[in-house]
Amino acid sequence: MVSPVSGIYAKVRQKFHLSPLFKFPEPALTTLYARLLGAVRGRRQEREARLVTGEAVAATIAHEVKQPLSGMITSADAGLRFLNRPLPDLGEAEAAFKQIVAGGHRAAAVVDGIRTIFKTEGRKRASLDLNDLIRETLALMRGDLAKHRIRVEALMDERLPQVAGDRIQLQQVLVILITNAIESMIAIDGSRMLSVASHMHDDGHVGVSVADTGTGIGPEDTDRIFNPLFTTKSDGMGMGLSICRSIVEAHDGRLWAAPNMPRGAIFHFSSTRSVSA
Repeated sequence: MVSPVSGIYAKVRQKFHLSPLFKFPEPALTTLYARLLGAVRGRRQEREARLVTGEAVAATIAHEVKQPLSGMITSADAGLRFLNRPLPDLGEAEAAFKQIVAGGHRAAAVVDGIRTIFKTEGRKRASLDLNDLIRETLALMRGDLAKHRIRVEALMDERLPQVAGDRIQLQQVLVILITNAIESMIAIDGSRMLSVASHMHDDGHVGVSVADTGTGIGPEDTDRIFNPLFTTKSDGMGMGLSICRSIVEAHDGRLWAAPNMPRGAIFHFSSTRSVSA
């Protein structure tokens, strides 16, 4: 059996046209072999890293674009039902079709937002009202919430100042958290309540919480759920909460989860600094 070292000897002799009688100094051979082995391992790790990154990007696109597309399908079905009534309800149909238009624009914005997530340069920030963003997001998710008979409680702190942030990205955080809450609640029987709240801190920072009455999070998964590609769902991609944390941290904030009582989970993101702070 030819050893790996002998094989390397033969290749080096062939490449540099060395005589078969040429003897390699033992230390030099050891160093050469170690370098070649290190180079092979390095290339393999680089290739594996690229594959993982590619999978993460593909999972991100699929996860993010699926949400507005699902909303558009729901709105289209509703619009057709309103039109197919014996006496068509044109007002409701028009509202449903407007939701489709909004969903289409949002899907396009999501694609641009995904590109922004993976950029290292500064992100576009603008002054925005988080309370308005919460109301807009709840309206966007209204079809899914109604479909699964989920009651909604919105607790807005009207003292909330304007904050500096990327509107599309922060809305993505809310959409992902609300979508996860819906999926958690429909997995069990019992009352379903979604509570979204905003609050103001004395230090000039603001916070938002999204609470549900779903399955909750096991103590062993409290930290791991934010890891890329980790998921507790059979059809999950393990990217949603990782994206949320990246966005919140890019806004100088923090995202964490805690148990809700008597059941479910609460996701908080805070330390989003106000414009005036």
